[in-house]
Amino acid sequence: MISCVLVVLSSVAFERSAALAALLVGFVASPLACSALGVVAGGAAGATGGRFRGSGGKASALPIGCGAAPTYAHAKPNNYADSKKTFYNTTSKQTEDVSFGAGDKIEFKCEAGYTTDGSKDGSDLFETECTELGYFKTQGSCVEASKCGALPNVSHALPTGKTTPAGVEFACAQGYSLDGEKVVAGGLGRNRFFSLKCIEFTGAYEKFTGECKPYAFVASGETTRIYNQVAEALFIVSCKGTLKTSFAKGELPSGIDKACSSFEDSSAACQGLVSKIKGEFESELQARKEHDENAKKDWHEEKDPDRPGIGDEAQTFCTELWQLLEMPAF
Repeated sequence: MISCVLVVLSSVAFERSAALAALLVGFVASPLACSALGVVAGGAAGATGGRFRGSGGKASALPIGCGAAPTYAHAKPNNYADSKKTFYNTTSKQTEDVSFGAGDKIEFKCEAGYTTDGSKDGSDLFETECTELGYFKTQGSCVEASKCGALPNVSHALPTGKTTPAGVEFACAQGYSLDGEKVVAGGLGRNRFFSLKCIEFTGAYEKFTGECKPYAFVASGETTRIYNQVAEALFIVSCKGTLKTSFAKGELPSGIDKACSSFEDSSAACQGLVSKIKGEFESELQARKEHDENAKKDWHEEKDPDRPGIGDEAQTFCTELWQLLEMPAF
């Protein structure tokens, strides 16, 4: 079984990690270490349920999803079947709740006098999609057509479909707010909603002077640093553990000569490390053999402080090998 470490490295685009597979075969990281990075032994985690969903009048078994079709102001599902809240399950012979699964899309149609961009000749159709997180993500809304024509595009914001005396209401996208602070669930959303008024005299919407700023954001460089720190610790434990296990058996890891096969730009440095650890490995094995012969014992205490080992050399090798492998900071 390939270690959890290799799975983690792959998940953060460590392409070179595959070259170390042979070196790390046999090491199985603890479930706690794997789960800390979102890796679950035996496959990806996923909840399944017994719900069904209706689309076009047909029912099919799916994992628990987003529930029935959502409601939007001045719009209805274009397909009547998608608007149903329940359906008759021919298998269980019972009426059951409709639940759309991740990836399912529902097309909506705006009422007369409404379009998705606020212009009189704009499109009156938009889609909403059920996400893997269990909520619907809409691609638009219906806005009353006005003399100002199409609504302006605002970065990280969408119209809500509401029109008030203050103008057409917009909302910052998920993860964004007007002040960069978290939007409080169930609150008034004062740091999320804003309005733009149609100035009929000029035939244009007023200019938005604010900004939807990210509040749930970690810089890519910081994300890389965190991944590197966690993955480094797991990698070194795995690498060192493999070397010490092989040393106890009195033989080098079978795949160590292949460890540098994909280190294109640092292959020479990698080969140098491998050559060094192989020499130290053989030297320490010989020293241990002589120590055991001089001790004249049939067994040896594991914690004998004078008995030669490979621990320090393995730590140095694995640490330096990681430095060749790790994802660069951005």
